[in-house]
Amino acid sequence: MTAKEPTRISLYREQEQTGLSLDSVFRFHCQPGLPCFNHCCHTPAVLLSPYDLLRLRQALGLPSGEILSRYTLRGVEEASNLPLVFLDAHSHGACPFLEPAGCGVYPHRPAACRLFPLTMGSQLSEAGVVDHYFCRRLDYCRGFDTEVQWTVASWLADQGFAEYDQGRREWLEILLRTGLGGRVEAKLQEQVYLIAYDLDEFRRLISAPWFPGARALDDATREALQRDDPALLQFGYRYLQSILLRHLPHFPENI
Repeated sequence: MTAKEPTRISLYREQEQTGLSLDSVFRFHCQPGLPCFNHCCHTPAVLLSPYDLLRLRQALGLPSGEILSRYTLRGVEEASNLPLVFLDAHSHGACPFLEPAGCGVYPHRPAACRLFPLTMGSQLSEAGVVDHYFCRRLDYCRGFDTEVQWTVASWLADQGFAEYDQGRREWLEILLRTGLGGRVEAKLQEQVYLIAYDLDEFRRLISAPWFPGARALDDATREALQRDDPALLQFGYRYLQSILLRHLPHFPENI
């Protein structure tokens, strides 16, 4: 994946295997000592949400722009033409945060890593966003050779997935709704990339007096956005929706 020829990814593609419900049962237990331990981290295709990047920024203590340039690759969501970000396992030969003992950012690991061995796709319906779960059984993975049993719901709870899902949910809706409203042009794509993923640059942007929404921000709100990363992320989601509403005539204001 490169900026010139980005990989195009669908957020949901019909798969051959049957989807799982939250009550579906599977067996899995990953642990040090297994011959495959960390093997899956050498060729990951880990899609990062803006919330994933916020958490990696907390874990690494680095500016968001530096994390993006050092550790990620860009892609494009095929229906909307909106930018996506992935961990760069190709340049590093593995996940850039993999250490001999395992994940070096484990408490802040991305949502896709928390889901594994499950995968998830989402689509819009009349009822809103519908999630689909699948079990990814890699041939080399010995984590399935266990009696430890989970339901999909208990696995998500054990892995702390709910917090990550809540943090990325609005971004997911933006991607899906934009796919219904049209495809963004390259110039707008770059603007979306900055607002969604580069938290520090977006913070500098909204502090500028010429920022289009500056007059709408009172002092208390502006101060909160300067120190509260989750609040800034949520503000960015709302700001992106207002931009897309202006530029895409068919962008659905409501699901």
